[in-house]
Amino acid sequence: MANKEITIKDVARLAECSPTTVSRVINNSDHPVSKDTEDKVKAAIKKLNFSPNRIAQGLKSDKSNIIGVIVHDICDSYFAEMVKGIEEFISGHEYIVNIYNTSRSVEKEVHAVNMLKANRADAIVFAGGALMDKEYEQKMYTIIEQLKAQGTILLGITPHPFEINNISLGNKTAAKIVTEHLLENGHRKIAFIDGPKNLYTSFLRREGLKDKLMENGLTLPDELIFDGDFSFEGGRKAALKLMDKIDQITAVLAANDATALGLIWELNNQGIKVPADISVVGIDDLPEAKYSYPPLTTVSLPIYQLGTNIGKYLLENLKEKKNSKFNSIDLKLIKRNSVKDIS
Repeated sequence: MANKEITIKDVARLAECSPTTVSRVINNSDHPVSKDTEDKVKAAIKKLNFSPNRIAQGLKSDKSNIIGVIVHDICDSYFAEMVKGIEEFISGHEYIVNIYNTSRSVEKEVHAVNMLKANRADAIVFAGGALMDKEYEQKMYTIIEQLKAQGTILLGITPHPFEINNISLGNKTAAKIVTEHLLENGHRKIAFIDGPKNLYTSFLRREGLKDKLMENGLTLPDELIFDGDFSFEGGRKAALKLMDKIDQITAVLAANDATALGLIWELNNQGIKVPADISVVGIDDLPEAKYSYPPLTTVSLPIYQLGTNIGKYLLENLKEKKNSKFNSIDLKLIKRNSVKDIS
């Protein structure tokens, strides 16, 4: 015969107290429970391997213990590192981390947020940049206001077009930092491989490059902006298109490291050596950037640290009700061997 489900009454019987007392211990109630009774309840829970019914608890408390994390591409090291950092900090606490992979689709992102709203998520992290889409903005505005009314904590990594706690990663600044490095090494003819067209992060990084060039009396011609999608394959495809303009440029800024790595691989495949023939830089400092050939010069956005900062912020605001501020991360230029000094 199958073992019967262990209930709060079984714990109370073993601990020789009432089910109400057991509930108070489980929920860290403000109602006083003696140390001796609390120890008996905890010992009974351990002996019976009792797990509280979190759904029932959620219905009573209007809390779900769910933290939703919305990412654009879970295969991208950028998001994988961030989620790893969040879970590292949340692990050991009684929260469920739900990850939604949306592939930068308006429909998928709206669906994910609706699902989290229906399940009364305690917090939602928009880990990817905002989608530059009117339908997205209109639909999300309504849902966001409903989530706020529910008391859900909302955190956006990079600015989003609705009133939530938006954390600036410094995407424009990152592009300026790495562009300045190219300029210091004598590069004036710089091309750009873009990110996804509907992504605000791509826009900010492109504007950072343009602004730094403008500060130095230079421009970024439209014909030197090549399509990309933040992926290795996107960088490889961009390299093939860039071959037609190879004599007009001395350096390329890729919108992220994955793109830069694909670019370097395909340029090498086409007989174009980095950095001897052309210099390449990226943004993010993904773990694999140091292992490319040559190792990639980039700007470090310490994504794992960002993830742990997110986890810390959520726990302090959910569990300890601290209303704490978010700890920002520092950008740093990582000089490796993909830039040639031509000054």
